[in-house]
This record gives sequence, structure tokens and C-alpha cells, in this order.
Amino acid sequence: MKNKVGIISLGCAKNQVDTENMLGVLDKNGFKFVTSCEEADVIIINTCGFIQPAKEESIEEILKQVMLKNKYEDKKLIVTGCLAQRYADELAYEIPEVDAIIGTEYYSMIDKIVEGCLKGKRYILNDRLKWNGEKILPRILTTPKPTAYLKIAEGCDNFCSYCAIPYIRGRYRSRTIDSLYQEAQTLAQLGTKELIIIAQDISKYGYDMGNKNALIELLEKLSTIDELKWIRLLYCYPDRIDAELISTIGTSDKICHYLDIPLQHINTNILQAMNRNTSSDYIKKLIDNIRTNIPDIVIRTSYIVGFPGEGKKEFNELIDFIQNYPIDYVGAFTYSQEEGTKAAKLDGQVDEKEKIARRNLLMATQQRVSKKLNQKWIGGIYDVLIEGEDSEGVYFGRSYGQAPEVDGKVYFFSNKKLRQGDFAKVCIQKVYNYDLLGEYHEFSK
Repeated sequence: MKNKVGIISLGCAKNQVDTENMLGVLDKNGFKFVTSCEEADVIIINTCGFIQPAKEESIEEILKQVMLKNKYEDKKLIVTGCLAQRYADELAYEIPEVDAIIGTEYYSMIDKIVEGCLKGKRYILNDRLKWNGEKILPRILTTPKPTAYLKIAEGCDNFCSYCAIPYIRGRYRSRTIDSLYQEAQTLAQLGTKELIIIAQDISKYGYDMGNKNALIELLEKLSTIDELKWIRLLYCYPDRIDAELISTIGTSDKICHYLDIPLQHINTNILQAMNRNTSSDYIKKLIDNIRTNIPDIVIRTSYIVGFPGEGKKEFNELIDFIQNYPIDYVGAFTYSQEEGTKAAKLDGQVDEKEKIARRNLLMATQQRVSKKLNQKWIGGIYDVLIEGEDSEGVYFGRSYGQAPEVDGKVYFFSNKKLRQGDFAKVCIQKVYNYDLLGEYHEFSK
């Protein structure tokens, strides 16, 4: 019997796909999985290293598993992911109990690495490998059955001044349309009905292959897969959302009328200091254009508060924008001064307490905006992807306007027994800040 492996996945959805690939590779090679690290012969921690809080969470988890490892003879510990990629040498020196430190390019070899660790070998691997955009790794999904992520590219070329991702994940590299289509077909055959397109920046897809129209071509091809009902777009940068993409979303019966657009700020000077290729006027016109052409669009964004040089004037401009150009869902982050980034050396660093105060004020403002925008749902009947049953007769799921984990849910009552992964038509009767409450109307095909 093969050894037992326990995997802990930290960080974003892109990291989650990497974890699913490791699970797939290990499963293909006969390894068994356990949910308790105490039962595992090998513990793998897929870390995040994006900002300081994520680094701290990753280090805490590594140290926690080191303590567990020290209790059991022959238990092995492997650290992968962004933290391992960026700080391989430091981790090897500071935490010698770790048996392997594996960067973000070695997931296809995880079975060989695990086997080597079990034989007493130690690895430190974080070199860049030659990119193969046609490669399809096996996967074991960790998302609820009807939903799966499709990662269409690796790395980033944007070099935003606050972000270390290009230094961690490397330059932008697209996968081929054919490989993505094949993977999507496999996912659909396994029961996926909602396919979520992700990358560090999906709007840059294909640029490295000399095809600026590649995202449109990919979406059109994915839309031919009968089993897929929803295709959702996350991480679509504002400077490359053009009329053709807006038209493609607006006229499709499969692409959700939903866009995740990381704006980060609205003040033009702050945007320039962030090395973002937008301005206040551009963003306002873009939001107006999207809402005019797709009236039922739901938009999500993220903002960074406390960026160097953000004074009260710049922050108040952001608050005014939130109120006057309402966006459905918002995530707010305090600026993190990351080593190796240009922004870390800028003058005008903001006090930590002030950053937190600004974030709290922004989110309080946004709560009122979200609740007001949610009123449009009342009385409407919408398809809801059923994710589970909260209590007897009370089900929960999501509408086209809600991405998993971040945008709230639809809760609804039904006397009829319903199944996870089905779609139900639900009449919305009440709204909260983020969640919606409704009643089952009929089964949706």
C-alpha cells in the first residue's frame, strides 16, 4: 500500500488549482490521502506569500506541522507554493525540519519528490523551468462538485509597484486554447456546471502568444461545451476590457453577466504610483460603458487603502467614487509594504492604524451601497446553483451575480427535495448586506 499524504492549501483560487494538480499527480501514482495530518506519512503545505499576513499564516502553519512531525518518527514535511518559491534558502536555513522546499514550477514532479523524501532525500527546488502551455496535469477537485476553476495562464507582466507576484511566479505564460478546452471538457464530464476562469490577469491571456483576441476565442470555444451552464470571469484588469469583450459577455447565454475588475484605487496620481495603466476618468467611463451595454451586470472589485502618498484628499476621492459609481461587491485591503517592490521605497508611507481605520470606513460605506444595490433582486426569479442544504428545507446556493466564497449566497425555502449541483429558479423576497433570501419557484434545466 502506498504512503498516506495530507495536503494543506493556503491562499487564493490559483493556489487551489495547484493543490488540485498535486493531488491528481499523486493519485495517479497510487498515493492515498488523509484529512488528518497526524495520520499522514507525508504532509504537504501549499503556501501563499503574496503579502505579509499571508506569509505569517504560512509560517505559522509550517511551524505547527513541524511540531507534529517531531512527535512521529519518519513523518515527512514538504513546503510548496509562493513562499517556498521566493524564500527557499531562508526556509531551508531557518526551518531545517522541512524535508523539501518546492517552488511553483514543480507540481508535475510531486510524486517523485514525495518518493525521494520517503527515502531520506532533501530537496530545495525553485528554479524556473521551460514552459509547456499544452500540458494538462491530472486534478482532483476540492471545490463543491458543480463548480471548478480553470487556470488559463501562469505569472504576470503587469509589475504593479506594490506586488511581488511577477518576482514569485515569473512572467506571464498562457496555456493553449486546445489544452484548456480539453481540460474544461473533462471537468464538465465530471459534473462541473460552473467554470470559473482565473489567472493573475485573464485579460492578458494570449498576448505572450501574439494573439490579443485569444480570450474571446477561448470563451467562444468553451461556450460550445453543452454540460457547462455558467462561465464566470475573475481577475479581469480594467485597461484591457474593450468593446468586443463587453459584447461577448453581454450576448452570451453561458458567460455570466459578472465581472471581477481589480481597480485598486480611483485617484489618478495613486494609480500612476501603483503603475496601473488607468486613470480616474478612464475607470468612470469604463463602469458607465459596461453598465450601459450589460444592464444586469454584477461587478466586483478590490481596493487598496493606505498606499504611499494616499492622504485624506485621495482617500475621500475613493469614498466619493464608491458612493457615486456603485459597485456590487468590494474587497478592501490595507497596503502591505513588500520587500523588493518599488512601492516599498516610496515616500509617504501611511501609519498602520490609519490604514485600518480607512479600510473600516470604506467597508462600512460599501455595506450601505451593496444593500441598496441588492434591492434590484427583490421580486425577480433567478437561476440558483444549489450548493447544499442548511437545515431541513432551507437550501443555499448562488445566482449568476455571486462568485463562490466572496459575494454572499442565496438562501431559499423548498418543500421539494433538491440536489447539490442542480439549478433551481428562486424568487427573491428579501435582501441583506450581501445575502439574498427567497423561495423555490421551479426546477431549472
